[in-house]
Amino acid sequence: MGFKLSCLIGVALLIVYALAQRQRQRAETKRRYGGGSPVSHLPLEPFTGFDFQMKMHVAIPYLYKLHQRYGETFQVGTLSKKLLRPSFDRSNLKDLGVLRDEVNALINGLPRDGSTVDLQPLLYTTFLNSALYFVLGFHPSDVSNDAPLTADQFIKSFHSALVYSMFRTLLGRAWKLLPQANYEKTCARAHNFLDYYVTKALNEQNQGAEGQTPSHTSAKKKKSATQSIGMMAAQDTTSELLTNVFFLLARHRNYWDRFRAEVQDLNEDEVHDVDKLTSSKLISNILNETLRLTPIFPLIGRIALRDSQLPVGGGPKQDLPVIVPKGTMAVMSYYSVHRQTSVFGDDVDEFRPDRWNDVHPEQWEFMGFGSGNRACLGQQKALIEASYVLVRIARAFSEIHSRDNKPWQGELKMTCKSANGCKVSLK
Repeated sequence: MGFKLSCLIGVALLIVYALAQRQRQRAETKRRYGGGSPVSHLPLEPFTGFDFQMKMHVAIPYLYKLHQRYGETFQVGTLSKKLLRPSFDRSNLKDLGVLRDEVNALINGLPRDGSTVDLQPLLYTTFLNSALYFVLGFHPSDVSNDAPLTADQFIKSFHSALVYSMFRTLLGRAWKLLPQANYEKTCARAHNFLDYYVTKALNEQNQGAEGQTPSHTSAKKKKSATQSIGMMAAQDTTSELLTNVFFLLARHRNYWDRFRAEVQDLNEDEVHDVDKLTSSKLISNILNETLRLTPIFPLIGRIALRDSQLPVGGGPKQDLPVIVPKGTMAVMSYYSVHRQTSVFGDDVDEFRPDRWNDVHPEQWEFMGFGSGNRACLGQQKALIEASYVLVRIARAFSEIHSRDNKPWQGELKMTCKSANGCKVSLK
């Protein structure tokens, strides 16, 4: 017993020594470069800041509230795309044939008597089938019954794996101390589903099967790229965007009525014309306002690879540079950035698509899909498909009503989903 106690004390002393050394090195870096220190937020759990990490990922408005308290920059004190880019070329995004079939099935399956329906899982399935075709070149009608999972089973496994992955990220090395069996089983199920279709696509291509189009060349690439990037970009981004669009329009029916009046004038060819859909100012305003209020990517973290600095944010007035030592994690909250009154007006918490007739945010003031070299590859695909589905639903149903009085809450996985789904009635 004494030996174990001595070991624990020794480990604790080593941890304290390592933390002290890191603090000393960071203090030296700040002294060398100058600047000021940002305001500090002290988490309840002082060693790793685990409570802060959990709230940041689970309660999306949490960072926004802290920014309102501390300012645009604060620190948390603790003691411790290239392969798929050609597939997203705009010329490959104009074929809405497969999505049209999926939307037909979606509309035909929706209740028309005003009963409550949750659109979120239905949109997941719709875009999973569309994603299979976009990434692998398979039409949903070609899907085999001998696949290891059904679409619904894959969605459950896929999102369960993302929840586990979130905790794995938060816990860091401590993750290894927890049981891994359920996590590995869940990941294996999702990978088996994707492996099945990747392998099938490659076999079809090698055999020179008819119907394999040049636009679906991503099946030639590594499985890992197709699995981790393609499926997320093709499925989650658009389904989550539309879930939030319908969530908001159901609570602001004046915009639904205006939008429906506009799309009723479209003829059948215009409904399926990508250029016509993306030229609508009202559609663009609705999508931008939805991305502003309920961002699919609400925050992003980066680790400094070398000693760096932020231009402002330090000192009592937050007008001095902030030194960012090598190894520091910096997190930016898009949810907060999209609520700057200096850019979007005083009513930043209101759903008002018409504001986009007057506001013109710069590149780093609105980032619905990120910005710069690491912006989401699926941005144009998501906007085109969301516009199309929105038009089709508005033409099919005259009324939409919210059947959920809870405010929007974000649940962060790979992307940010509506924690309460999208419960509405349609007539």
